[in-house]
Amino acid sequence: MKKMSFMLLLLCAAVALSACAASNADRPAPTAAPRAIDLDLSQMSGTVVYSQVYNMMYEPDAFIGKVIRMSGWFDYFEDETTGNVYFSCVIPDATACCAQGVEFVWAGEHAFPDDYPPAGTGLTVTGRFETYREDEYLFMRLADAEVEWDEPASIPPSAS
Repeated sequence: MKKMSFMLLLLCAAVALSACAASNADRPAPTAAPRAIDLDLSQMSGTVVYSQVYNMMYEPDAFIGKVIRMSGWFDYFEDETTGNVYFSCVIPDATACCAQGVEFVWAGEHAFPDDYPPAGTGLTVTGRFETYREDEYLFMRLADAEVEWDEPASIPPSAS
């Protein structure tokens, strides 16, 4: 009797597994899993965000490779000498008197200015923190960034 119950249990398990496999066969393959966020600045107060961004600039090696999420407004800088365009998420402090910008590189193919909104548009950026050198200067940025565009910010930045 025990052997028959065990066999019946195995048969039921096999049928259940094959039914699951058949129902999943028609579904598209899942896309890449969402990345785990190591530091979510979008949920912190202005004072804490300001301090964290300062820490990122002061001690960048401690943040390299970490996935960071932040919210602010979009701005850009076009270097007339090189023709390079740099995009940033500008984050104000609690009193909105002192803003810090963190450069990001939007993942995928995007043409500027066609695929970008006007400066001052709200955004949330999630990317992998890295540093790079241009000439003798060290810069930081969020690479391979996912960007969520919002409405224009309530406190627009100065003209780019």
